[in-house]
Amino acid sequence: MMMMMMMMMMMMMMMMMMMMMMMMMMMMMMMMMMMMMMMMMTMTMTMTLMMMMMMMMMMMMMMMMMMMMMMMMMMMMMMMMMTMIQRIPSRCCQV
Repeated sequence: MMMMMMMMMMMMMMMMMMMMMMMMMMMMMMMMMMMMMMMMMTMTMTMTLMMMMMMMMMMMMMMMMMMMMMMMMMMMMMMMMMTMIQRIPSRCCQV
């Protein structure tokens, strides 16, 4: 029972994290777009292009970072689960 509860909690947390990440990404995108528009208004075409490239790179980096974070989280969760699973029988034995 406890294990199930824990699992559920973990899953929920993961989902929340994912959602948060997505939201952040969306916000970033919006910001970038706005910036781009502003740039277009002000600067030349070449400059805009350069900026675009930069933004894209930034976005990619962000994505990578997010992925890494997710992976780390997953690993941590798995480890925790494993430890829990291992622990339970020992307790039973002790009792």
